Amino acid sequence: MKDMYIIKTAVAVVAAMVAAGCGQRSESVEMGPGETVEAFCKALAGGDLETARGFCDTVAMNGYIRNYAEALDMQMQADSCVAMIAAGMVSQAEISVDEVVKDGDRRIVHYTVRVSEDMTKTKSAKVRKEEGAWKVEAITDRN
Repeated sequence: MKDMYIIKTAVAVVAAMVAAGCGQRSESVEMGPGETVEAFCKALAGGDLETARGFCDTVAMNGYIRNYAEALDMQMQADSCVAMIAAGMVSQAEISVDEVVKDGDRRIVHYTVRVSEDMTKTKSAKVRKEEGAWKVEAITDRN
């Protein structure tokens, strides 16, 4: 009985230490331009539009996110089964940053979205620092 109490106490202490460590880590780690674009893309692909908006200059990117949401909604209305399969594939996409280029006070992040061997798309994101955090201003196809 005493051994079980010790084990439970040890588990609680370790859990508290891990939680405290994670909290400190997330507060002290600042995301760079590439990490911001990756997080934005993953949130958008996962359908978490509110989180995606948090990584954006909302004024500049509002139309982009709205168009994404409308296209997804239209596809769901047309054929929800196909839309669910496509959404599942996109949410599993690999996003890799190819290059970050300085452009004055902005950065241009060139990245690749790979859904499968046959399905890749290269894009560019323009980001700038706003109130200490990098924010996505624009996404374009990369030539």
